[in-house]
Amino acid sequence: MKRFVLFCFIGLCFVISSKAQNLIQNGSFENYTIPIDCGGGFDNASVFPINHVVDNWYTFSSPDYFNPVCNNNYADVPVNLFGYSQAKQGNSYAGIGFYQKGNEMKEYIYQQLSSTLDAGKVYCVNFFVSRSERSTYATKNIEVYFSALIPTMPNGYYIVAIPQVVKQNSFITDTLQWTQIQGCFTANGNEQYITIGNFNNNANTDTLFIGTNNPIPFYGDFSYYYIDDITLIDQSTVGVKDISYLNEVVGVSPNPASDVLNFKGINDKANLTIKITDVIGRDVLLTEYKSQLDISFLEKGIYFVTIQQGTKTLGVKKVIKQ
Repeated sequence: MKRFVLFCFIGLCFVISSKAQNLIQNGSFENYTIPIDCGGGFDNASVFPINHVVDNWYTFSSPDYFNPVCNNNYADVPVNLFGYSQAKQGNSYAGIGFYQKGNEMKEYIYQQLSSTLDAGKVYCVNFFVSRSERSTYATKNIEVYFSALIPTMPNGYYIVAIPQVVKQNSFITDTLQWTQIQGCFTANGNEQYITIGNFNNNANTDTLFIGTNNPIPFYGDFSYYYIDDITLIDQSTVGVKDISYLNEVVGVSPNPASDVLNFKGINDKANLTIKITDVIGRDVLLTEYKSQLDISFLEKGIYFVTIQQGTKTLGVKKVIKQ
């Protein structure tokens, strides 16, 4: 059930949706069908007929499924073949190979969304990745493709497609914390499948060699990431429905913005703060008020900028980071 919160400032009111529908099903990989494959498979091929394990999710080229019920050295949580990681959300997560030196094969996970996307609407996808400590490369090419049909792999190695959410601005190197990936796009309409992976050959994949103190024998050099907590939100169902009020209090420019936001128009700057929130309500920045704010570190997408004076909210502005 969707709930709404009503905010009023000096007689002007607007509505904020406190909960929006996630179009991803089983986004934290908690739901599965027994018997589970503790060899890491999304399908259990050891039984007949073959048992599909991970609810809603399907694969290309054998990515892995990690669940704490697998008390072994391969698919357990938090310790498994590829390293150590607690889940970002819940108990389970997936693992995807994005690059392997000398081998063009790429891994993917995909699913059918809970509803078809509407033409002209802006949708924002959000998920978290953590590089496995036993992989030797980091990459920028963590990408998301939305399609009307299930994608195919005609060359047998990787999916040839133009993803709506393309490679990241920097290499994702962290093996200790989960790194947030976010991107927004305007739907053409009729998209009903999401696919996550690397849609490039090795020559067009950005990689950074890091190495490891604990290599996996016979695996060679590769880039592998755990992935968890996936959401896809129709942006029209979240955030501030009427957010023009902030422009009456303070000017915010440019919009869209790429590197900096400029603020002007506030005379009383005492006890002012700026908060930036992403489209699913996560705070990404909280700082003292300043006339120019660096936002170059933010991923491309839609954000909400809130100006506060003590406990009083002066207003909210939707800003597009490009």
